[in-house]
Amino acid sequence: MEEMNVFIKQFCGRYNEMTPEEIKARDEEIAKLEEKQAQREKLERYEKSGVPARYLTESLDTFRIKTEEQRSAAKSVADFIYDIRAGKNRILVLLGAVGTGKTHLCCAAIRELGGRYMTAAEIVEEIRHAKSFSAGATEKQIIEKYAGAKLAVMDEIGRSINAGEEKYMIYNFLNALYNLRGSAIITSNFLKKEFLNYIGAASADRLVENGVIIEMTGESYRRELRAQNG
Repeated sequence: MEEMNVFIKQFCGRYNEMTPEEIKARDEEIAKLEEKQAQREKLERYEKSGVPARYLTESLDTFRIKTEEQRSAAKSVADFIYDIRAGKNRILVLLGAVGTGKTHLCCAAIRELGGRYMTAAEIVEEIRHAKSFSAGATEKQIIEKYAGAKLAVMDEIGRSINAGEEKYMIYNFLNALYNLRGSAIITSNFLKKEFLNYIGAASADRLVENGVIIEMTGESYRRELRAQNG
């Protein structure tokens, strides 16, 4: 921002003396500086979103597509991003084995849109911690903090130590999304039938109106990297 202000000040005093070519060059330079500033703010927002450090350099462009299934998943995320930018509220569920790119894709969406990232187990732990301190945030406030973000990412459903607490949290999260007209990407290692059975009928019902479920059943990318590295 300071760089752009300095640049503008350099020309404000002699605007009336500038030729049309100089004015055009100035406007183009200001546009470049504004874009540079927007990218800097976008990165700062991304770094504060809770996205794991290993994904901070990842984007849709860096997602490796080797199968039609991966291509379809990447397109679904791109369409999801487009819809959110258009003012729609959506829920996208990415399911499949570890290492298939689910977290990469949901973090790429946060890079584009902004939002909050948290694993399901971490949200459960945050709620449990809040209940231990009367001065802390309430469970409702914690849920709405995530559900009220421009994009809420809840990663790794089904890996919490306490399944009962997690399922209860998931219902409240989906209910808050529904009421707040929020948008989210949810991931799990379950496949579709297992996932729907795990979250229960009441939670599944909240996914019907705006939810899309994508299954990613390819080989683990991390396993492939280990094989390549010997």
